[in-house]
Amino acid sequence: MPLKIAYSNAAGSFGPRYPDGQTLMRKRTLRQTAKLFKVGTEVLLNSAPATVIAYNIAEFGRWISTSHPVLVRMHTGELQYCRLNDLHIAENPSRQPH
Repeated sequence: MPLKIAYSNAAGSFGPRYPDGQTLMRKRTLRQTAKLFKVGTEVLLNSAPATVIAYNIAEFGRWISTSHPVLVRMHTGELQYCRLNDLHIAENPSRQPH
């Protein structure tokens, strides 16, 4: 029990931890993305049909979430990280060429 109390006191001694600007931007981008493109939505990626399969939550690396927040599967089977500007919701997905 004393160890638990000591840990609680030590953890609280640093004061509240506020997220940095990059973390706030990433969260805002992912919220916006989730509103626009639900998982399973048929989309057009530069006029090629695709399906949204996941959201990118990477904080580092080549494809970070603030610039490429959506992962889609092309109808050819290829996976692609996308910028929001590259995606458009398919008007009538059943009529899109595959």
